[in-house]
Amino acid sequence: MADDEVPLPPAEEPAPFTRGATVAIRSVRDHGPRHGVAVGFAVAGTVVRDRDDVVVVATAPGSDVRVRAGRGDGPNGRTVLPAAWDGTYEERVWQGATVVRVHRRGDRWSVWRWHDGERWGDVWYGNLESPWRRSALGFESQDWALDVVGRGDPTGDAWRVGLKDEDELAWMVQRGYVTEQQAAHVHDVGAHLLRRAREARWPFDADWDAWLPEPAWGAVALPPGWDRLPTGRREAEPRA
Repeated sequence: MADDEVPLPPAEEPAPFTRGATVAIRSVRDHGPRHGVAVGFAVAGTVVRDRDDVVVVATAPGSDVRVRAGRGDGPNGRTVLPAAWDGTYEERVWQGATVVRVHRRGDRWSVWRWHDGERWGDVWYGNLESPWRRSALGFESQDWALDVVGRGDPTGDAWRVGLKDEDELAWMVQRGYVTEQQAAHVHDVGAHLLRRAREARWPFDADWDAWLPEPAWGAVALPPGWDRLPTGRREAEPRA
């Protein structure tokens, strides 16, 4: 795949969501023979934009978050491996400022920024993941652990960008949760996004004010059925 090639989404996807719609962003993967393909975590949000191959979803403080219940492990003590998961979810809510996630359809990441109601923060977060797929409830992806984090103004001299959670991805490989081939692919995608960030390419040079949520939008709940997947649903695999 060329650096800037963006494939069109599958034709069988539901129609785009309208502005202001409540959706779930879900990470879906194979959790082994005990659980099969299942939702790993879910976050509720409000659609800011879903058109022209760009999706923007905002999550306000207090919005629903669900994560796998069980004993966390790994370098950060937060990864619940399939063997430690009982199939239930821990109920949480989004903390801090409103986060705005921007995803160009077909890209293998989304880029996040935080807005406190008055101004944007100086932290940029590139979440490496499989391309989003629109579903009846929102958008499905698969989180790949490794992230790209920037701080400052992408067009300024003080702009700094680096990788985050390399140790967590390496630990997942050691435990057999991720293959070496998958990890190598994730690192390749991370290097690609690092270059984009350092060169202040889209969406780092975009007008993010055009993607601000409405001031009246507040916390939202996950839609009913957020933890269920269609019969025969297959995992979104990390592919180039």
